[in-house]
Amino acid sequence: MWLRGFVVSCLALGIVAESAPARADAAEVEALIAKGNELRRAGTPGPALPYFQKAYELARTPRTTGQLGLAELAAGYPVESAEHLTAALQSPNDPSIVKYRQILADALTMARSQIGELTIHGNPPGAEVIVNGHVVGVLPLPLPIKLAARNTEIVVRAPGHSEERQIIPIAGGQRHELAVNLPSTEKPAPPAPSVVVPANPPPATAAPPATPAPTLVQERPAGASASASGARTAAWIVGGGAVVALGTAVALHLAARSNDTSFNNACPQQNPLDDPGCKDTYEAWQFDKRWSIVGYVAGGALAVTSAILFWTSRAPAPETTAHARFQCAPGPTGIGCQGVF
Repeated sequence: MWLRGFVVSCLALGIVAESAPARADAAEVEALIAKGNELRRAGTPGPALPYFQKAYELARTPRTTGQLGLAELAAGYPVESAEHLTAALQSPNDPSIVKYRQILADALTMARSQIGELTIHGNPPGAEVIVNGHVVGVLPLPLPIKLAARNTEIVVRAPGHSEERQIIPIAGGQRHELAVNLPSTEKPAPPAPSVVVPANPPPATAAPPATPAPTLVQERPAGASASASGARTAAWIVGGGAVVALGTAVALHLAARSNDTSFNNACPQQNPLDDPGCKDTYEAWQFDKRWSIVGYVAGGALAVTSAILFWTSRAPAPETTAHARFQCAPGPTGIGCQGVF
């Protein structure tokens, strides 16, 4: 007896443990539906939709299915709304469906009036079909696509083909058709050249091979041309350096003269270097004078070097091209041949 009582007690505890989460889920579902209806009555169907979706995930009953369908219709999703409203009305004996059957039926009629169908066919087979950013299948599609009555973006793409993108205005209660034919982006292989063989080719006539006259051509070595070109380039670079050096020397020379004039006019005749300002002017004068001399010397040396490079890289005089050939002519004793240079 005690064993039977123990088993009955364990079964009772198990039933209580299993029913507690069910009651908790039911309470949570009703709280979610109440919150969603509150937001819908406040005129915000978009924020209300997640509450009905959560309630539907916790308990897929005719009540949660119908409530989700009504919320989706209010939020602008007629295709999903029609699916859930149809599923809810398939349970006519459920108390929530019996109570709100007419409301659900009217909502289903309204949802279907906002849905159009689109049939897509064409080439190539296997092309991917994307509707409003979501892949819905590949060509050929077995069934029409149900879409909300609004402008819908259709993209059809396939490897090796150009993509086709269109905006299709979908009207409620109507069926639309779209034919696509994606052009290939792969270039066709060029056809093989055809060789035509005549039926009766003429007999080949042997002709004596012509002996070309040998020609002796004396050419200028390629290395000499490259060397001359490099020397001329170096001449231009060195010449540019000479111009820069001489220009700098002139600028420093003018600055030295200016500092010299300032020193002579502004500084006393006796012990002028005791004055800090005069000392700075004197040092600047000496610095500019010294480096202007260096610039003149460097510019002159670079100018001379550039002139030498230009002289050595000048184009050589054209060389004479010699030609040699054999010449044959009839003579007293027959045909005679000789070399002509």
